[in-house]
Amino acid sequence: MATDVISLITADHRDVESLFERLQKMPENRPALLAELAAKFIAHARAEEDKVYSALAKARPEDRQEVHHGEEEHHEAEEILSALLQADPDGPEFDTLLQEMVEAVSHHVQEEETEILPDLAKALPPEKLAELGRVFSRRKAEELQTPPKPLVRTKEQLLEKAEELDIPGRAQMTKDELLKAIKAKKQQQ
Repeated sequence: MATDVISLITADHRDVESLFERLQKMPENRPALLAELAAKFIAHARAEEDKVYSALAKARPEDRQEVHHGEEEHHEAEEILSALLQADPDGPEFDTLLQEMVEAVSHHVQEEETEILPDLAKALPPEKLAELGRVFSRRKAEELQTPPKPLVRTKEQLLEKAEELDIPGRAQMTKDELLKAIKAKKQQQ
């Protein structure tokens, strides 16, 4: 079994895709599957941001924007995950939120596997990728020992992001409206 960081990250991606499929096909198991998804997704995201993205940004400063974009995508998916955890697993809102989560994560995975991970493979020699795999695994294990706490951005943080994206009318928007406007603006870009 490969233990380099790229192999570990792509294996996590396939695991999450499998969880999405089971969440869609096995509604009777949603509470347990959702708990598993939350734990694994958040542990993966935290370990990736703390260890992998920082290593890439150091090795290739020209990729800092790409790294920042990956972190933003994690945060967006965590916000959807937070709403999903609060939704009734048998209600129609759950299916809508699950589809949003699948789309957000699929988009992120596609970008990561075609941009970030190939850049990482170019930036670091095989022995460094193996060491980063060990560091990534340890960080993920630390996260899995504590209950997941999805990122929930404050209204002030969302207003800052809306200002950065130059979203009109942001000052009068509710938190939910800001989230939707930010998501829509990012999809246009």
